[in-house]
Amino acid sequence: MSILSRYLGREVLSGAMASALVLTFLGLTGRLVVYLNEAAQGLLAPDLVLVAILGRIPGALQIVLPLAFFLGVLLALGRLYADQEASALRASGAGIGFLARALWLPTLGMSLTVAALALYWAPATAGWVSQRLSEAESVATLNGLAPQRFQSIGGDAIFFAGDSSAESNQLLDVFIHQNQATPSVIRAERAWQRLDNQSGQRYLVLENGQRWTGLPGQAEWSALEFDEYLVRLDVAQTQAKPPRLQARASAELQAGNAKEQAQYHWRLALVLMVPLALALGLAIGPIAPRAGRWSKFLPGVVVFICYYGFVNFAQSKQADGDWPMFIALWPVHLIMLAVIAGLMARNRARGHA
Repeated sequence: MSILSRYLGREVLSGAMASALVLTFLGLTGRLVVYLNEAAQGLLAPDLVLVAILGRIPGALQIVLPLAFFLGVLLALGRLYADQEASALRASGAGIGFLARALWLPTLGMSLTVAALALYWAPATAGWVSQRLSEAESVATLNGLAPQRFQSIGGDAIFFAGDSSAESNQLLDVFIHQNQATPSVIRAERAWQRLDNQSGQRYLVLENGQRWTGLPGQAEWSALEFDEYLVRLDVAQTQAKPPRLQARASAELQAGNAKEQAQYHWRLALVLMVPLALALGLAIGPIAPRAGRWSKFLPGVVVFICYYGFVNFAQSKQADGDWPMFIALWPVHLIMLAVIAGLMARNRARGHA
């Protein structure tokens, strides 16, 4: 590989990585806010917030990297043309064709990365995160017991605490109603959780309280005062949910129904977007001598987003059975190739090729 090829590859990949970092951060910020809100409401265990976000990174990267690579090509070409380096390259006989040959190795590397993400890593991590969230769904409220809120602690027991102590990690002024065959009401000064390491069972330890048991409307009630009282936290056994399409292995989708095959073709489309992103960037990237280096940035982004939107539209039509399965998503890619060919012809007419 020549020095010039390494230079161009470094320029494109540095711009692509910076773009991918920004786009991934923006894409995950909204999901992070949702997870933090669920954790604050006790719907998600706090220790699973980071796990859920990290598990979503491969799924976000499979979508972001083709666009990021396209932006890297645009940024690199914009700098080449703005600094008149492209003119020097054309004078030495190195035109758009030379740039395409010089960038084949970064394009191949990016294509393989997107293929690994879309076909293997993203579905695997999505399934793993979904399983972790499903397993922790029943215990999330137990880990997130908070004051001033009525919460279920398993079975027919309802829990309420008037206050909490951050220093001792205890809940204060605790009230529990157990709606059993003989209902009972428990009130305690404080409560905290205990885990039996041998059995894995969780208990709510109540201290300094009273327990009243009886039937409403009857005079026979029993009262009990205690220094320490254990309430078993019954964790509901949740049925395993079938994995979503995004979490299904690619090998399973190939022989599936219309929606499953459409999902598989969409994953392949993400891989094909990378070489098309290079071609589109080389077609849009050349700028006029007196134009700014950012003059083609916004039009290029609009074209690529339209391309991605048409891929999603075709995938949804294919999933609904309105798009023939045997042609997959190739018509969208062929239309983009036609657009690229038209832009290349225009560049040659203007002397940019």
